[in-house]
Amino acid sequence: MSKTTLKKLLKELDRDQLAEVLLELYDARKDAREYLEYFVSPNENAMLEKYKAVILKEFFPAKGRARTRTSVCKKAIKEFTTLHPSPRLIADLKMHLVECIARYAVATRSWVKESVENTWRQTFDDALNYMYANDILDESMERINKVLSTAKGLRGPLRHVLPEVYENFVSTVV
Repeated sequence: MSKTTLKKLLKELDRDQLAEVLLELYDARKDAREYLEYFVSPNENAMLEKYKAVILKEFFPAKGRARTRTSVCKKAIKEFTTLHPSPRLIADLKMHLVECIARYAVATRSWVKESVENTWRQTFDDALNYMYANDILDESMERINKVLSTAKGLRGPLRHVLPEVYENFVSTVV
């Protein structure tokens, strides 16, 4: 169903019917419940901490070994973005993933799966472009430099991943 069709159908409903549809949606889907709760009382920082915890748990769980499912991390970022928080918080979450992967690479002595390396590269590039587009790159330079220095301290090909992404970004922006 298209948005136009849905909009037309919703306009045909009276106030009580619309409330009933929203309540059914609230009961039926966890993500809809989360969105509606956020809509009623938006607490951006609490939601940011929730999604940071999801990412952190993938790389540094309280029990057991790290699962490093990058799909879970990307989904967390996407879900947080759909809530439409401020651009600073979205950039913060993206950089949090980059920092977690860097810490994980240090902890595993530069051994990470190829999918994690690719996510590291893509997320860092995406974060840089997002920060540049939203004019918040300058305030994040300290975090960026810290991640770059961590990456340079790694062994093997990982040491070149983020510096290459950053150099490509700088060359396209300047």
